[in-house]
Amino acid sequence: MTDLAKGDRTRSRILDEAVDLASVQGLGGLTIGPLAERLGLSKSGLFAHFQSKEALQIETLDRAATLFRQDVTEPLRAVADRRERLRAFFERWIAWLDDSRLSGGCPILAAAVEFDDVPGPVHDTAARHLAELQRLIVKFARAARPDGDPDALAAAMIGLAMSHLVRTRLLGDRQARAVTMRAFDAVAAS
Repeated sequence: MTDLAKGDRTRSRILDEAVDLASVQGLGGLTIGPLAERLGLSKSGLFAHFQSKEALQIETLDRAATLFRQDVTEPLRAVADRRERLRAFFERWIAWLDDSRLSGGCPILAAAVEFDDVPGPVHDTAARHLAELQRLIVKFARAARPDGDPDALAAAMIGLAMSHLVRTRLLGDRQARAVTMRAFDAVAAS
């Protein structure tokens, strides 16, 4: 194995662990020391891959977006019916928030709140990923309901996902998924 391949594998492992850590502690809590300790790496070894906390935070958000696409959106290619695809997207998104490979909630939604008033590259990266999510939802909504308001539906779906995180993560509501899906069905039907 080449040093480059080993370095790529190490970097990938670091980012996967960083996404998981950020899902619990937020991007602000993502620091090189605890992450290196969790991975059994030296701080300098981990730092060599990213050069700054900000670069680590940005790449962590990028990796979270990649995982979201792999787990939520890519499997939707098999769903032909447009209305079913919209519901399947939301159902997979909520399942990803609950059952994904992450120990905590969604790092992208968390960063949108954590960095909403903090200008800079991390804010811009979080905004870019949330805007991509919004565009994807609008696309699905427009295809499913050509006569509807896709922007309003996208806003409602993002709000429902954030509400779902509060109900499950903060309040420990075991009925949250069922309630969230009923709320989605009501919003999507209106």
